[in-house]
Amino acid sequence: MMRLKFLLVCVAAAACAGLAAQATLADYKGGDIIIRGGASFVEPDDDQIISRRIPFVVEEDVEDDPATVNVLGTVDVDLDDDTTWFISGVWLFRDHWGLELHHVNDASHEADLDTFAIAGGSVVGVARVGLGDFDTYVTSLFINWYPLNPSCLIQPYVGLGVNYTDIDRDPDFKQVRTVFGSGATFANGVLNLGSDFGGAAQVGVDFVLGYDSNWIVNASAIYADSEPGLELGYGLPVTGLPAPFPASTIAPVHISDDFDYSPWMLNLGVGYKFSF
Repeated sequence: MMRLKFLLVCVAAAACAGLAAQATLADYKGGDIIIRGGASFVEPDDDQIISRRIPFVVEEDVEDDPATVNVLGTVDVDLDDDTTWFISGVWLFRDHWGLELHHVNDASHEADLDTFAIAGGSVVGVARVGLGDFDTYVTSLFINWYPLNPSCLIQPYVGLGVNYTDIDRDPDFKQVRTVFGSGATFANGVLNLGSDFGGAAQVGVDFVLGYDSNWIVNASAIYADSEPGLELGYGLPVTGLPAPFPASTIAPVHISDDFDYSPWMLNLGVGYKFSF
């Protein structure tokens, strides 16, 4: 929220400056096309994309009389930030209005999984393991509104639209990949990753580099509502259970749910405006 407020203040300042700008040969008029590219800092809305408490029962047969113990497991999956690149194209279909296709490519988020289990008030299992990288691709389609006169050198804008978020998958595993190898703290497991459609919003500003120039410097912030599906399954080693349970056993952990990716994408780039 603080990032959005800061950006709105910047856009408001740009608007005031733009009102004083003189006419330019590089007008933002209907029929123009803008191509942009640059760097994009991608930050998940919450670093902890999954946090679940999972109750399960460990069973042990003792002389044909089954014994059980209740175990409560807590599972957290954390993603870090990444800087990658973006490309976008804008078609101004009339004065003050544009249609933009924006793509952020291959944001590689390193993921960590934390799990601990409690039984009878005691911690019986703790483990942390890296899941590797989540390679995400976010493509958004916006309708943009440019409130200032088309002749202004500074062009702030706001946009609303939709986004499609996809996660890179290893085709050898048919959308499933191993997350824990032999020798890791956990037993072997699998991870199924999905994709998602959602809403998107942005605010930004274009700075035209001179009265007779078509070159542009662009800054924008995009929020994409994205909750792809995730299925995570593995075995958690559990120790210290009371008798008659063995000294060490494997407790099954399974999660099938949407995870809250919903990234902020802060973009800085250059562009070129032309028309046919």
